[in-house]
Amino acid sequence: MDNLFLMKEGVSGRIPVYTGKVITIVLLLFIAAECIGQARFKSGSVTIATKFDELHYRVEVADTNRLKSIGLMYRSSMPEDQGMLLLNEKPQRMNIWMKNTFIPLDIIYIDRNGHIVKIVENARTESTSVMPSDGKVKAVLELNAGQVRQKNISVGDSVTYQVD
Repeated sequence: MDNLFLMKEGVSGRIPVYTGKVITIVLLLFIAAECIGQARFKSGSVTIATKFDELHYRVEVADTNRLKSIGLMYRSSMPEDQGMLLLNEKPQRMNIWMKNTFIPLDIIYIDRNGHIVKIVENARTESTSVMPSDGKVKAVLELNAGQVRQKNISVGDSVTYQVD
């Protein structure tokens, strides 16, 4: 504990004086929380038509580069029927990573026609490994890991979405 703060004599006795390391960590955490807190995601809904069922999810919509770069970072949980939709104005190649993402996710790449063209199941949390789209996509849907397998979501399924 001695390396976290120093004791300094003051007018009213000994008081803790925090070292630069602790102050720096606290400030960085505050700045990160403030940046994430200021992110204003739109809300929406996604429907996935599989071979067996029609699935419905409520989503937060990231439709700017800033919001897409934040995504689901720093979150500890997400309800099973929710997700994040990273939406492009026009189709483009996308590289997804899990840096500072604490929730394991299934990553679903969607083309301009609303078809799933690639799925990455159970993406490793906090990884900086890039998961490329392998082509131009209109959107990427992030769901809790296991949803793809549990709900029989597969490449070729149709996806529609509505931004509120």
